[in-house]
Order: sequence, then structure tokens, then C-alpha cells
Amino acid sequence: MNTQKQPRHVGMFTASTAVLKFGSCFALLVFSVTATLFAEASKLPNGMYPYNTFMIPLAVEACKLTASTLFLLRERRSVLMSTSMVTFADITTAKTVMFAVPAFCYFISNNCMFFIIRDLGPSTFQVTNNLKILSTGVLMRVFLGRTLSWLKWKALIILVIGSMVTQLNTVSLDEPRSTSVNGTTFAYSMVCVSAFAAGAGGVFSERLLKSIDRGEINDSIHWQNVQLYSFGALFGIFSLYTNQVDVSKGLFAGFNAFACATVAALAICGLLVSFILKHIDNVAKCFVAALSMICVALLDTAIKHEPVPLHLILGILLTCIAVEQYNLSD
Repeated sequence: MNTQKQPRHVGMFTASTAVLKFGSCFALLVFSVTATLFAEASKLPNGMYPYNTFMIPLAVEACKLTASTLFLLRERRSVLMSTSMVTFADITTAKTVMFAVPAFCYFISNNCMFFIIRDLGPSTFQVTNNLKILSTGVLMRVFLGRTLSWLKWKALIILVIGSMVTQLNTVSLDEPRSTSVNGTTFAYSMVCVSAFAAGAGGVFSERLLKSIDRGEINDSIHWQNVQLYSFGALFGIFSLYTNQVDVSKGLFAGFNAFACATVAALAICGLLVSFILKHIDNVAKCFVAALSMICVALLDTAIKHEPVPLHLILGILLTCIAVEQYNLSD
């Protein structure tokens, strides 16, 4: 009897864990889409932001830090310091300082997002944002020692091609051979920087989260987040000073309801990404980004009552093929 009950409990635990992982990925998909749409809706009719965009990443980091601190205090309310949590003296160690690396990468990526959305639009941002899958694959090989099969590399190449195709736009029927690429050189340079920074941030975060778990100390995810978001908030404050931001009218001058919603959605996305990196991996996070691209593209065209362009459809199909190919077993 006992031998029959044990597998049943294990199966129930596995099923509940799978549901939790799927739920976290689905939630990340929803909030990723809404964050992009809210950021687009927060702009003025002339396409400019009425607020200082450097305040968004700082506000997001502050929200994530506050939430993680509250979660940590709730987790440790019965015991001030447990054996499973590092002491405050460990804050000065090299291990904690390493959290500054992914924090800086995320900070760069988050700031690039607004320039990309402003010049290229939300749909294009979601499409080109999938380039971080390629940078993630390379960085995972370098820093995590994970090898990708040729089938997976082909899928990544298809994904890059699909992202580029979405930017090709035929000018007119009178000039059938001439094509143009929407957006400025600066916007596309921000795409490259954002892709590399997002990939590096995810890889370094996963390495810190999971290498600690396999080491001598099994830190709480909330404690790890506190360290990560503390550096993120410091980088946000540093950005305000280096860019000589005028705070005489207040840090949140010009913030509207959509800007506040963007902050909330991005903060939730950050917490979900941390959970996914700790309990799943970077690949799952990248697949969610690919799905969010499709959702944003369809929603954006529906809101504007415009037909989906052929080049965008082709890009979406190539992206879907890339995702499907990547998931194929070798």
C-alpha cells in the first residue's frame, strides 16, 4: 500500500509544480504585453513622452525592491535570521557585488525600450526584442557552459531573419524594387544594445540564482531579489544625475495613468522573470517574449483598425517556426 501511495504524492507534486511554472510563464506573457501597450498609450499625440523616461526604470526598481523586501520580511517574520539566509555581513562579499552585473544589464535594456517604442512602435519593439534570444544562446554557451545543437542554432537564425523581415516595407507600386527600413539608425542601434543587455542580464541572473542554490547556502529568492533590485535602484538614481534631469517640478512630473500602469506591469514582469530564471531557465523566458510579440502585433493593428501588413505576417510566421523548431527534440 505504501509503495502505491508514494508515487501518487510525487505525481501530484509534479503536476502542481508544472502548473505553477506554466502559470508564471502565462502571467509574464500577459504583463509583458500590457506593459508595452501601456508605454505606447502613455505618449502624447505627437509621439513624445510627457514625463522623464529615466524615471520609469527607477520607479520599477523601487517597486520591485519594496515588494521583495516585504515578501522577505513576511517570510522571516518569525525568525530574524535563519540558517538558510545569509547574514548582513555578507552584503560586502564578492557574491553580493556580482548582482550589480545583471542589474546594470537590465537597467540598460529597460532604458533602451522607450527609445525603440518611440521610433519603431510597440509591434516592432516586440519583434526585434526577440533578438535577445540569439544573444542569450551565445551567452549561455559562454557563461553557463550550455551547448546548443545545430537544430537550435538554425531556429535562432530563422528567428533573426523573421525579425528583420518585419522591418521591410515596400514604398509604392511605382517603385516595386525599392524598399526602405522603418526607423532611424539610432533606434536600431538601441535594438542591438537592448538585445545584448537583456540576454546578458538574464544569463548572469540565472547563474547567480542557481549557482547559489547548488552551493553552500540556499538563499531565499526574495533575499536574492533584494540584492539585485538594490543595485538596480542605485543605477536608476545614478542615471538621473548623469543625465542632469530637472527635478524642480518633481520626479514624477507628467506621469499619467498609463505611465503608472507601465511601472506596475514592468515591476510584476521583473518579479516573474526572477521566479522563472530560478525555477525554469532563460529559454522559457525567451519563448514568452516571442509569444508576447505576436499578441502585441495583433492587438496593435486591431486597435488602429488596420490590416496586418504582409511583411509583419511573414515575420510572425518565421518567428513561430523558429520557436517550434527550437522546441523540437534532437
